[in-house]
This record gives sequence, C-alpha cells and structure tokens, in this order.
Amino acid sequence: MVATYENLGIKFSYPENWKLHEEQAVSWPRSVSVYSPNDAFWNVLVHEPGTNMESAAEAVKEAIEEEYEGVEVEPIQEKIEQFDATGFDLFFYCLDMLVQTRVRAIEAGDLRLLIVCQGEDREFDKLNQVFSAISVDLVRN
Repeated sequence: MVATYENLGIKFSYPENWKLHEEQAVSWPRSVSVYSPNDAFWNVLVHEPGTNMESAAEAVKEAIEEEYEGVEVEPIQEKIEQFDATGFDLFFYCLDMLVQTRVRAIEAGDLRLLIVCQGEDREFDKLNQVFSAISVDLVRN
C-alpha cells in the first residue's frame, strides 16, 4: 500500500511502511524525507524560486566529499518525466559499507527541487525503482 504526502506545494506517494519526516523550516530550503525500514532514504528539498539548482546539487556533493574520504563522483544529466535533472551519483564507504547517494536538481515549473536518495549499496539497488517512482510521482504532481 502507499501513503501520500501533500504540503509545501508538493505531493508524492511513498510506501506506507516507510517513516516520514518533515522539516517545517521558516527559511529555505524546506525538507521532507521518507525512510525505508532499513534506513535508506529519499529526500526532497524545496528551494525558493530563483535558486540556482546546479549550485544546490554541487553543495550537497561537496558536503559529502568533506565528510567522507575517497568519494567517487559521477556527474549525471537525465530526464525525470519531461524535466531535465542534473546532479551526481556518489559512492563512498561508511563503517565498512559501500553507500550510494543520488543527487538530482530539477526545475519543475515554479518549483526548485533537490532530490537526494541514499542507502547501503545492496539496499539501494533493491530500492532504486522505489526511489525513481517517488521522484516521478513528485514531478507529475
């Protein structure tokens, strides 16, 4: 079954057994995350209109590179539905586990969205279609 989130000018569906965390910040960006039962997560940051989203994606990449040694980075450009998405796929070790992080910046009409998905490598591979489905649902709504 699925649950639906609708607030902050966005709407998306996610698995109902995942935990939702919404950060109601007074300032930008505003953030909503959903966590799998095994702690992988899908996160969207809603930025204010006019934000340079490529710079926002770069800032997330740089933060991860500062936190972890030996981060492998692959620049990515793709489509999520009809919208161009730019960002990075990152791979790094944390506590002897390989971690994958996907960062995508999207300008969808007036919305400025930064999507970040992360999980341990094997779990990430299993949840890849779920992460993609949540992202597609987000930009469709």
